[in-house]
Amino acid sequence: MGAGRKKVLLVEDDVDLAQLYRGVLRMSGFDAAHVMDGMSALRLLEEEVPDLIVVDMHLPVLNGDELLREIAAHADLRHIPAIVVTGSDIQPDMAVERAKQILRKPCPPDRLVSVVERYVRAA
Repeated sequence: MGAGRKKVLLVEDDVDLAQLYRGVLRMSGFDAAHVMDGMSALRLLEEEVPDLIVVDMHLPVLNGDELLREIAAHADLRHIPAIVVTGSDIQPDMAVERAKQILRKPCPPDRLVSVVERYVRAA
């Protein structure tokens, strides 16, 4: 992720959707990185801390719920706002209370950008 622009980490295993979201985030002035699973997200977070994380709940290797729990357990990461974008049902025992907002798939790209802008400005 580059310097100067607000950094967004997109954790999404749907390649087409990730390309779409990453493209609109970049066109909107964000430095958007993308990984396909929660474990890759944790590895990236060890190297660089984004201003916001957009996470799908249904991911391979380490799902979105587990990722949010791992982030919450790390004192140097728990301040990062998270937005959940999912088509899955949210269960009461999931860690989504950590999320600033939950968006349902299919989420229009302009809606995602609007929500990201709101929480990055508030951070």
